[in-house]
This record gives sequence, C-alpha cells and structure tokens, in this order.
Amino acid sequence: MGFTKYPKIPLSTKDMPDLPAGAEWIVTEKLHGANFSVACDADGKVEFAKRSGPLPLEEDFYSFRSQRLDRRLQEPARRVRALAVRCGLAASGDSVCVFGELVGGHYPHPDVNPVPGLQPVQRGVWYSPDLRFIGFDLAVTPHHQPPRYTDFDAAASCCEAAGFLFAAVLARGTLPHCLESPIRFSSRLPARLGLPSLEDDNLAEGVVVRTAREGLPLRTLLKRKIDEFGETRYSSPNWAAAKSGGARAASGPHDLLRYEAMARVTESRFEAVESKTGRLDAADKVACRKVLEDLKEDVRLALVEDGVASSEAALAEALSQELCDELDRACRGLIGSVVGRRARQERSARGVGG
Repeated sequence: MGFTKYPKIPLSTKDMPDLPAGAEWIVTEKLHGANFSVACDADGKVEFAKRSGPLPLEEDFYSFRSQRLDRRLQEPARRVRALAVRCGLAASGDSVCVFGELVGGHYPHPDVNPVPGLQPVQRGVWYSPDLRFIGFDLAVTPHHQPPRYTDFDAAASCCEAAGFLFAAVLARGTLPHCLESPIRFSSRLPARLGLPSLEDDNLAEGVVVRTAREGLPLRTLLKRKIDEFGETRYSSPNWAAAKSGGARAASGPHDLLRYEAMARVTESRFEAVESKTGRLDAADKVACRKVLEDLKEDVRLALVEDGVASSEAALAEALSQELCDELDRACRGLIGSVVGRRARQERSARGVGG
C-alpha cells in the first residue's frame, strides 16, 4: 500500500485551473490540528500516516498510539473500504484512504475532566480533552495508479456510515455565495462532540471552500483563515504602502525581500511545519535541526508561492548570505521562544515553579 501525500491547500483561486461553470461549492470548517490519514488495502491491512509519510509502529504521533486511537480506527477503516466497494466507489482490489485532521488533547472547561498526561495537538482552538480524528476526504487508489478523490457527499456518507467523524457542511451554493460565507465564528466541533461551550469565543481557524464534486483535471479547493492564524504577519501597519513604493521604510529590493521573509517567520507557520512531523522535543537535537531547516524551507517556498520571487531559482539568487543568516537567527529565536513557553506552561500545569 503506497503512501499518498495530501496536497497543500492554496489560499486563493489564482493558481487554480479554469473554475467549473455552474459547479456546486461547499464550505467546511478548517480544523487546527495535524494532517493525518488512515488507509486500508484489499487484504484489510490498516496503516496510518502523517503529512510527511507513513507512521511506523514505534512512532507515537501526538500520542495517537498510547491513547489507543490507532486501535479504535482499525475497524472503521476496514468498514469504510468495504462500503466503498459495495457502493461502487472502489473496485475489489483498491486501497481506500480517509484523510483528515488529528485534533484535541485539551479542553479548558471546569466541567470537563482532562486526560492525564495528554498534550494538545495544537493550541489556539480547543476541540476535545481527548484525541479525535475528523475526516475530510476519501481517496481510492487502484493498484500502481494515482489516487482518485471521491465526491464530498459520497465520501461523507460512506465515512460516517463506517463510524468516522467527518467534516460538516457549513454552507452550500455557488462559488461567490461560498466565498461570502463568514470565516470568523466559534468552532462548531465541540458542540458536535457534546461538549459545553467555553467562556471565550474559541474562534475557528477558518474555512475550506471546495467543489462538491470531484473529477476535474486538478482539484478545486482553497482555505481562508482568520488573521489570528495567518502564517504571514507584517511588523508595520504601513508595510502595504512600502510594498507599493509609498513608504520610506524599504529602500530597495533587498529591504523588500528582507521584510517579506521576516513577515513569514511566525508562530502559526512554525506550528504548521511542526505538525507534519510531530510535537518537537527540545532535548532531541536532530529533531530540532530538522524543524529549523523545514521552517526556513517553508518560508522560502512561501516567498515563491506568494509571488515575492518569480521562482525558486530567482529567490536563491536574490538571497544574500547576510539575509540567509538573519532568517536562520529569526527561525531559531522563534522556535526557542515557542518551545520555552510550552515548557513553562507544562511546569505550571504540574504545579512546578520556575
């Protein structure tokens, strides 16, 4: 059973193929967790994966094995494949994979008991005291062929019948209608799980807008995030003017590139990078080095994807050694700050001073 990496979701429609005229679109909540998938082959073998690759038996990704989530998902994975074959979504020899988000691990409500020793997958939105897997896509993979994604409604029906939680539709209609759907709202997931509301707003990360049907040459979906979860933060409110030449802060291309690069060294970006491999252990120097390099690479890719540089080659040519060193220091500082704050929070939660 080969591993399929879930594609990165763009932030806009600008890089999409010709958008299908008259297509039905849907809106779902974008959950703030770690990309996770559960696959089952024709022999009933079940495998798990994070965004960057399959999870070996010894890897306890965000405690999903120690919390026995792997055992709880085994039978739903076999059932969803059997249902997909029965409904004609898959052939008898195909593998089936449910893509989704691993969330939870903390829910700060006085009437909800914590799970001892469990840390949240992500912070900023609270979903559940225990770990939960919420599906949002179903892919069918014939032998030695690329995956084929299933229409959303069929995927949701099949996955829910098999026992998976699946993304709920918040709005449905034309693309303009769905793009007008609010992105600032309290997460709907805790209520689905029967949990009491929190005192604060517990804002959702944002939404995913996508076509209800698949089958186009390229998939058509995009994400829209609220500012609090944006992966680019400009330090100056005048930076928009500086980009268009209306401010004195930027004196040349080097300054423009520097400001754009530093704006992408954010905690949200670090958390997104970290979620691909698992929670960072500050004592694991190899893991720390990998996350550092992954974060710098993600910043560089974002500069190209966001149109700051025309290509990776053009960016490499424009990046001076001085700017590379500054990016390295900024990423190191961010990682150290986040990991240090987490350590203090964990000591405080255990009642340990310092």
